[in-house]
Amino acid sequence: MKGIFERSGYLGSMPVAYGLTVRSITCRAAVDSDAIRWTLATEQPAMVYDWELERVVQEVLLMDGVVFPENRQVPLLDCHNRWSVDDQLGSVTDFKQTLVGKYQAIDGLIRFAADDKAVRTRQKVIDQHLTDGSAGYRVLNAIWVPAEVEVVIRGRTFVGPLKVSTDWMLKEFTLTPIGADSLAKATRGSGSAGRLAQQRLFAA
Repeated sequence: MKGIFERSGYLGSMPVAYGLTVRSITCRAAVDSDAIRWTLATEQPAMVYDWELERVVQEVLLMDGVVFPENRQVPLLDCHNRWSVDDQLGSVTDFKQTLVGKYQAIDGLIRFAADDKAVRTRQKVIDQHLTDGSAGYRVLNAIWVPAEVEVVIRGRTFVGPLKVSTDWMLKEFTLTPIGADSLAKATRGSGSAGRLAQQRLFAA
């Protein structure tokens, strides 16, 4: 397979490096004065583009198979743009396994930079105008389950047609106007109990 930076393209309107899978999520985040906890991905099935099959498939991303960078930090990007340092809004750290509804999930601590663009974006999140995010990751190992076939993977039964990504590396998290995993909405923090409505969107 070609390296991740050897080819790039667009999924919908988003520029994505070859081999990088993205799935959007409507945020669930706890907001405080300078940081936001955001659900980055869940095991809820999502429609994603498969680079090997060259088509959109339904995928389950197993949360116990995630691999983080050695420094346990990934960039926070603007709509998956990664061609300039100005595209980076901040960073994501402090990853934790959690549960969202009935699905296993991973969340992280989002910290925004102090430049004007990042400050404006953070304010849109706080004001609940911006609620969607998208995880960018590299699939390391996956099992394709054909239609109407049942397969047991790590003690769990999956029914095809379905791609079960058992091992994957988180590369980045992006904020986007329209997202696509679904169980990722925001809870206003600082003692506030308000929660944004959950919704399911098509995964680019």
